[in-house]
Amino acid sequence: MRLLSILGGIGAGIFAASWLAGLQRRGAAGERRRRGLININEASQQELMSLLGLDADTAERIVEHRPYPSKLDLLGRMIVPDDVYVAIKDRIVYKAG
Repeated sequence: MRLLSILGGIGAGIFAASWLAGLQRRGAAGERRRRGLININEASQQELMSLLGLDADTAERIVEHRPYPSKLDLLGRMIVPDDVYVAIKDRIVYKAG
């Protein structure tokens, strides 16, 4: 009987931890949306142009060279010039969908 109580407690703890982790993940995604961050691996060319103020050529290059494991890949692969990167780096994220 004592063993069942211990196992039940462990199971409840695992359930609670996974539930809280799910809430935290959803909260982080909502925070990114509230702060207006754009995912460069998911945004359309039109979204990149309108939300980040990029020209059509730059937005097209970003879309064509996906996926990006880091924001710095925009510079490393010479997708955007330094001045454009400096202007958008605080408004973009790179997480895979």
